[in-house]
Amino acid sequence: MSPSKHVIPVKIGLTTAYIVKSEGVILVDTGFPGSEEKILASLQEQGVAPGDVRLILLTHGHADHAGSAAALKEATGALVAAGHPEVGRLRTGRSGKLKATGLCGRIFGLYYCREAKSRYPPLEPDILIDSEYDLHVHGVHGIVIPTPGHTAGSLSVILDSGDVLVGDLIFGSFPMGKPAIPFFGEDLPAWSRSIYALLEKSPKMVYIAHGGPFEGEEIKRRLPFRK
Repeated sequence: MSPSKHVIPVKIGLTTAYIVKSEGVILVDTGFPGSEEKILASLQEQGVAPGDVRLILLTHGHADHAGSAAALKEATGALVAAGHPEVGRLRTGRSGKLKATGLCGRIFGLYYCREAKSRYPPLEPDILIDSEYDLHVHGVHGIVIPTPGHTAGSLSVILDSGDVLVGDLIFGSFPMGKPAIPFFGEDLPAWSRSIYALLEKSPKMVYIAHGGPFEGEEIKRRLPFRK
């Protein structure tokens, strides 16, 4: 299955932000601090002016996802939305402690837990999400749903097209790159329930921050889940 023309990845080092184009334009995640110029250049390549961005949706408050949110909010004038439980991270600009789920998490944690990689410019979100949130008001055909597990306030974007953007709900395994449990997770039972909630939406293509994308059927075959 080919990736959607409406979901444009912006590769930023070890992570990926996304431009979502429909009648309106939103950004999903913003990379580490200092990523704003690359994202703005990618918008320009897509024929999108900064002021055309209606929403910056943060899947969670870790530095590799929210690091350039303050700068991009200033550059675009867009509203910033995040899960309500992430507000502490965003207001302090700190990722907080990462809880490894296995060996890869312990190894990569040596990189992501460094002071220089775990802090970012703080910001005040405009929209805090606790339940299903409709994106149509921003010109995008889809919804946002809470998918806790990686963090308590993690969010996923479910587009009407069947494309789904999940942040760090799913990682690409190392070294094979297959869909896998995230390297870090605050609550694995909640993560399993979130995977179930995601699969109930019958995703066609799932976009993640570290690897992918994956077809929904591949995720269903490979990942454990339960209600």
